[in-house]
Amino acid sequence: MNFGDSLTRQALTEGGRYGVTPTASGGLRLAITHDCGSVQHFERPAAGGAGDWMATDLESPGGGCAFREPTTAEWGRGLELLATK
Repeated sequence: MNFGDSLTRQALTEGGRYGVTPTASGGLRLAITHDCGSVQHFERPAAGGAGDWMATDLESPGGGCAFREPTTAEWGRGLELLATK
């Protein structure tokens, strides 16, 4: 499992709330809030699908990190379901 998939797995299994917003280029930005208050962000292009998601910023009460890690289509399907339902 790559790092992007690990971030996705954690967000999908431990996350509670989520929100979807458009990016400046028309893509999707998905924010999943963990029970601890951290927020993991994911992005994909407008014409993208399950295999195009990237794990991006992590916001945390103690700070944050910037990522740009790809996820596989296997884990991206869960993100796609949340973002497009």
